[in-house]
Amino acid sequence: MPRQLLLEWADRQGRDCLKVSGWPEAELREIGHMDAGDLSRRLSVLPSDSLTDGGHVGIPPVAGSFVVEGGSVWFVPRFPFVDGMSYSLLVDGDGGLAEPEVWAIQRTAATGIPTTEVLEIYPTAATLPFNLLRVYVHFSSPMSEGWACRSVRVCRADTGEPLEDVFLPPDPELWDPERRRLTMLLDPGRIKRGLAPNREFGYPLAEGMEVRITVDAGFRDAKGRPLKAASERRYRVGPALRSRIDPAGWRLTAPAAGSSVPLVVDFGRPLDHGLLQHCLWVTDGAGNRVPGAGAPCAGEQGWRFVPSVPWRRGEHRLVIDSRLEDVAGNSPVHVFDRDIARQADAPLRDGLTEVSFVCAADPGAPQTGASAGNVQSSFPSLA
Repeated sequence: MPRQLLLEWADRQGRDCLKVSGWPEAELREIGHMDAGDLSRRLSVLPSDSLTDGGHVGIPPVAGSFVVEGGSVWFVPRFPFVDGMSYSLLVDGDGGLAEPEVWAIQRTAATGIPTTEVLEIYPTAATLPFNLLRVYVHFSSPMSEGWACRSVRVCRADTGEPLEDVFLPPDPELWDPERRRLTMLLDPGRIKRGLAPNREFGYPLAEGMEVRITVDAGFRDAKGRPLKAASERRYRVGPALRSRIDPAGWRLTAPAAGSSVPLVVDFGRPLDHGLLQHCLWVTDGAGNRVPGAGAPCAGEQGWRFVPSVPWRRGEHRLVIDSRLEDVAGNSPVHVFDRDIARQADAPLRDGLTEVSFVCAADPGAPQTGASAGNVQSSFPSLA
């Protein structure tokens, strides 16, 4: 007897969930004894407009979990459902041998004018390496899940032609806890030399190309409303970056003792915006962390640190965590897109690098990490 399922929006433990009733008793018992893996292969929920010609292979489902309770199957989403969208429940009763049954339900459209906008697209440097690894999109309000792969695109700047398969399909999407910062990974398999996708398809970007990274206005915020406007950033694609981050080559402009002017660091290459928030800090001569606020400079090619109290006279240290990466995924301990036959690029053990600088009454000329032997690293080679 064919299923006659009833889909409805219902509250479960204070969460807005999808309730599915009308299961045959034998099938409900079978579903109730499945583990999470088998259940996710049997049932899935997707945005209805992501299904084309009945196809669903390769489309990431809405993140969440299924629970069998009270004669019904409940879908508890990881993030709230989006008002105004239609969702489809896919029921696979043949182990993938036939097309699944599809049951759809529409949510009431959100009201009100759009209020959310794109604050920034990172990197902000004008030129990017053709082995770029990540793109960040910052929004002014929490966003809905399920729109990233449809709304963030890379296009040729001259023709507007979209570049295919640039981003790794986001399953799940990579959001910060507030769902205001989206991370999009360019396909690592196409970036790392020697891997099959790189040999077959090449790099997602090509040197000399001019591209636009765009965010469509149709990207929905957490209340189901579109953005106030589309957003884009243009770039020129330059040579690859294939070397470790080397703090010995950084240029530090040390502040005067007794002042609150910032310490300024010039990296000489764009570093990863997200990791710059966590992987640099400053200590005093005794090793105590100096309170203050750090922020990337223009193009993420530098960093400024403003202390909460005036600088003390004497030696200080800029501390670099080995997790810090540039925009191509290189860190102080590894080269992401490396030639495995090149011994000089063999990975090192994780650790910290410290670059010392002196706050004097007259700070004088800018200091570099290579001067006076003031770079100390705590990670030896693994080779």
